[in-house]
Amino acid sequence: MRLRRSHFLAVAACGLAACSTEPPVAPDATTDQTPQLQGITAGEPRIYWDRDESWRRIALAPRPAGSSTLLTLHGGNILTSSKTAAIFWGSNWSSPSFAGDIITGLDQFYAGWSGSNYNGLNTEYYGLNGQVTNSSSFLGHSIDATTPPSKALSVSQAVAEACKVTGNNPDPNALYAIYTQNFPRGNLNYCAWHSYGSCSGGKPVQVAYFPNISGKAGCDPADTFGTGHSQGLAALANVSGHELAETITDPRNGGWWDASGAENADKCAWVFNGAVTLKNGTKWKIQMNWSNAAYSNGTGLPNRSGERGCLQGN
Repeated sequence: MRLRRSHFLAVAACGLAACSTEPPVAPDATTDQTPQLQGITAGEPRIYWDRDESWRRIALAPRPAGSSTLLTLHGGNILTSSKTAAIFWGSNWSSPSFAGDIITGLDQFYAGWSGSNYNGLNTEYYGLNGQVTNSSSFLGHSIDATTPPSKALSVSQAVAEACKVTGNNPDPNALYAIYTQNFPRGNLNYCAWHSYGSCSGGKPVQVAYFPNISGKAGCDPADTFGTGHSQGLAALANVSGHELAETITDPRNGGWWDASGAENADKCAWVFNGAVTLKNGTKWKIQMNWSNAAYSNGTGLPNRSGERGCLQGN
């Protein structure tokens, strides 16, 4: 979901915080505060929660006359050849009993992204700097043994962490995925988000925040595809794929989203169609992503609003 400068994957069910009838509110990239919503306009996603069902239901307000369900470019760049780096924040990640299969599993997930059919779903999109390619590089992971904030990360905190870990020299084509050891105290009605900022000296950086959603029912994709992953790894892999796909096609708020503000992964959130096999042979339960071409050609599968533009890439 796209709100201002930050993009969020909302929870799938009541289970992280009190059920809400509003879209999740995100930290603002410029003020480091929690902004008020800018108003719910026609066509903007509204989240309604049903305590008797395991999945969220999304209802769209009527679209304005002449508006389109297609994603459109908003005058900026994309990541033509993406890179990823994982940052595990907190000393607990150094403990094998705590980390389990999460660190090794996410290493495999990112390593298999390049050249996969799943990443290939992004290649129909382009920016002022060129076309998205199926090339992606995994820069590895690092563990920051300092203690992360007890509350949910703000955008500026995530940016500061990525800048610290990279010595204020981040790769401008990379997404720095930050996984905290804790699930933040207080209410939280999203599973992950991505945004961007700059390090000292003006170096651009893209970041994503992943709280520890192990055991959180609202963020659990219910991996029934026999991948062999723990619940925590399955949950983090699904939201990691969501945020990476959105970062590739909309890294710095000038990329692709539709008339309601939804990015490519937002439009197919929590909709699955079989296990995804990445280039290295690993299998994952990851949500589908939106394809303008599939929607226009009538070859896509329906999202939770019935728009037939989702593809699995498996």
